Amino acid sequence: MRKEQLFQFVEVIDCGSINKAAEKLYISQPNLSRSIHALEEEMGKQILERNNRGVTLTPTGKLLYYYSKSILEQFKVLERIKELDEDQIYSQLSISVDSIFLRDDLILNFYKRINSAETEIKFLETTAEEVLQNVIDMKSEIGITILNDIQLTIFKKMAEIKDIEIEILGTGPLYVHINENNPLSHKEEIDVKDLLDFPLIHLPYDFFSELNFSLTIDDIPLKQFKTTITMSNYHAIINMINHANAIMLGNKWQIEELKHSHIKSLQFKNCHITKSFVIIKRKRTVLSNAAKIFLDIIYDNYSHM
Repeated sequence: MRKEQLFQFVEVIDCGSINKAAEKLYISQPNLSRSIHALEEEMGKQILERNNRGVTLTPTGKLLYYYSKSILEQFKVLERIKELDEDQIYSQLSISVDSIFLRDDLILNFYKRINSAETEIKFLETTAEEVLQNVIDMKSEIGITILNDIQLTIFKKMAEIKDIEIEILGTGPLYVHINENNPLSHKEEIDVKDLLDFPLIHLPYDFFSELNFSLTIDDIPLKQFKTTITMSNYHAIINMINHANAIMLGNKWQIEELKHSHIKSLQFKNCHITKSFVIIKRKRTVLSNAAKIFLDIIYDNYSHM
């Protein structure tokens, strides 16, 4: 049973007669009849009933017609695959992100731009330490994190030892994120001492977050906050800020996304802490097309901030 036989059989049924199908296929009627007869011999059953009005399908013919159409469609898919580049057949995006509240539509924009028959997205939200380790271990092609000056100095040294390339997309001041109805939200800048009685949300601890305890804002150590809450879930953090009057330290790249959740971002008075938007990847490694597209989206959304 050949693909050509199945194709001719389907054409006969679609045209309603052997003569019409032979004209459409530019072959002789006897040759087409022999092809159908050979198919019937291979099936061991009659598949067509011939009459003056053309042809009709036997029960076996109906089943063969259904499967022939399906098989021929699969052949069309195979022909298209032959013309596709590897990236158009299968794409995998593997990114590790230090929980920084990237825009909700980044993955949607990536999906719209990728042109693959099958796409796998591995988007891991974790700590800065694990972001670095995932890139080192090749679990992720790209890592994204936000680090202050002290963290960045050590991060660079660790990355250099492990042959990891670092790109600083931008820098900005430290912010505090509070609910827009918080009585302090009207201020242009805020004194850290005014926040010490509010619960401070802290992302999961790792080596780099532990370094924050040595930081001071206006000579007040961060460890002086009376209540801290360790959380990693984005929506839970938003609820705590909005309904428990909790606060969270952050950066300028979070501001626009948090506005949608009625959260205001304020700078501190007398604070010299700088935050950096850090992108990492392995040195001397060519990124996949999927990773390149995602990085382009990151640049488009964050490089101008």
